[in-house]
Amino acid sequence: MILTAQTTKLLVELFILGSFVFCKGNKATPPHIVLVFADDLGFNDVSWHNPQVLMPNLQSLAENGVILEQAYAQQLCTPSRAAMLTGYYPVSIGMQEGVVTATQIKGLPLNLKLLPEYLQQVGNYTSYMAGKWHLGFCNTKYTPLGRGFSKHYGFYNGHIGYYDHMFGETGETAIDYRNDTTVNYAAYNKYATTDLTDAAIEFIENQNPDEPMFLYMAYNAPHSPFEVDAKYSNLYTQLRGGKRKIYLGMITALDEQVGRLKSALVDRNMWDNTVFVFYSDNGGGTRRNGQSGNNYPLRGKKDTLWDGGYRVPAFFHSPLLTNSGYSHNGLFHVSDLFATFVYLASGKDAYAVPSGIDGMNIWESISDNSVSPRNELVYNIIEHSTSSKPPARVVEQAAIRYNNYKLIEIDAGVSVGFGGLNDWITPPENSTDVIGTPANMNAHTIGSYDYYLFDLEEDPYETNNIAATDITNLSLMLTRLSAAKGKAVHAIDSTTSDNGLPSNNGGVWGPGFC
Repeated sequence: MILTAQTTKLLVELFILGSFVFCKGNKATPPHIVLVFADDLGFNDVSWHNPQVLMPNLQSLAENGVILEQAYAQQLCTPSRAAMLTGYYPVSIGMQEGVVTATQIKGLPLNLKLLPEYLQQVGNYTSYMAGKWHLGFCNTKYTPLGRGFSKHYGFYNGHIGYYDHMFGETGETAIDYRNDTTVNYAAYNKYATTDLTDAAIEFIENQNPDEPMFLYMAYNAPHSPFEVDAKYSNLYTQLRGGKRKIYLGMITALDEQVGRLKSALVDRNMWDNTVFVFYSDNGGGTRRNGQSGNNYPLRGKKDTLWDGGYRVPAFFHSPLLTNSGYSHNGLFHVSDLFATFVYLASGKDAYAVPSGIDGMNIWESISDNSVSPRNELVYNIIEHSTSSKPPARVVEQAAIRYNNYKLIEIDAGVSVGFGGLNDWITPPENSTDVIGTPANMNAHTIGSYDYYLFDLEEDPYETNNIAATDITNLSLMLTRLSAAKGKAVHAIDSTTSDNGLPSNNGGVWGPGFC
């Protein structure tokens, strides 16, 4: 057959179009996945909720992507990270209570296959991690290199000094910073947010752009301690000083590093096939004086069952999105990242998400601007001791959401938030009150429990407890909570060992004591 010039041109155009559709359908080259997980970043600590915050890079990515206005994480660092890496609610796998401590002899259960292992299995991904682990490290089997990551540059505990990279717990302070398994003394005095980005850029530069990569950027910013170069905090001239000014400077410094990450991906011709996700691990650690993290106008803070503890800033950005430049108001949970990333890695025709997980694939609802597949959310089901010394009272608390209703159950007479904040705190840079006078903050007591029921569509800031007046929905929510309790498992063993103290473990925080 002799091809005319016009026929040849048409065939070339069809080939190019077919190749484009093939990539968009994710059947040829799985996308690179980059997850930036901020630490203790509050709902009101981002520029799309608070214009006083200076984050031009993240603002551009968010407003040109899809902002998730009802994205939920967990109340603390460890539970959120466990949910993201496994696809389960923490209460389904024993990770619901507190955080893994430095000398704890257990961590994220070893029988669970984690996200990087699934990505390698279904899409031949190479997975890199920079930053905070906080899921246990008593044995190398619990550490990132033992759980599917090819490289880990960062630390094992909940926080470190930004310049000295030291961590303190149980009366001892020592370095907690590693390049894979090597204790990283060489990075002393390098600002952690910048140093972690340097490591990530090195990962990117050594990655074959044609082979899929998962990059987990678990920044410690803006978690305490509050440290940043004054050139960032001085940008906030509306604040005289204090931790809030430093905290906001830390966010701006983080934003600058996100810009460097994107530039590195662009330079390697990887950006056009990248799904970039930004998520906070829990609500801000708000204080009554307005310092540090802020969740306004949401109620409560980190480590409470109010939405200020769970609802977090988040967005997706990708050239692969069908629709972008809008805010999605559907319900999403941090465990959904697991299911979505495995979907992207495996492709539509080879969807290999494990059965029984709590996470849901949300890619199509985000990309198509369609309804979220999620209509229920188990916040948590917790037993918590009121004291480390006997006789300690064990307090039970739980919360669940179904459609627009949220139910909180807690032992009668006990504060809802273990974090100790049950109201709304305006930030010092903008003290405008949009809440007004709460309609009803009183608990509704039945037997030995106090109940709070909110219609989050009508009352997103949890100002009016309708548990005493809406008996029908209270009964419905109690039934759903009972079902969730029936699936819950006991929290992992919290036993600690002094063998994990630096004085008994080579002078550093690290594996080797279980």
